[in-house]
Amino acid sequence: MSEADVGNDLEIDHYRPRAHGGGDDPDNLVYTCAACNRFKSAYWPGDDAPDDLRLLNPNRDDLSAHIDETVSGRLVGLTPRGWLHIRWLHLNRPLLVGLRQRRQRAHLIAEGLSQAHDSAAFLQQRVAVLERELADLRAIVQRIAGLSDPQ
Repeated sequence: MSEADVGNDLEIDHYRPRAHGGGDDPDNLVYTCAACNRFKSAYWPGDDAPDDLRLLNPNRDDLSAHIDETVSGRLVGLTPRGWLHIRWLHLNRPLLVGLRQRRQRAHLIAEGLSQAHDSAAFLQQRVAVLERELADLRAIVQRIAGLSDPQ
């Protein structure tokens, strides 16, 4: 994740807040945008809370198992934990939805360009084959014309 990906400054957050016993070990540190960090604040449901009340940890959890991106750029939860994560961090705020939409359009454009490049390469090869066949046919016609020439 980069600042260009999220359209905002990024900062280091403690997944488990210091106020709830979280430390500075790398497994507890998460790169996050400032807005998400503010929304998360010191949220920690407690050690005995069910998993559905825990935010996802991008260092440990497979986010794609919990969250999906729609064609409209909005995120939807695939699990209760995914829904909690989206709602708590306000991941469908207009700025982020707009960034996802632009990223999706850029991806579609890149796919289209790749397909156009592949098509152009195929057509260039096909033109080369047809030009060789045409040259062969012209040579045959010239030979035939030479045979029937009454000199």
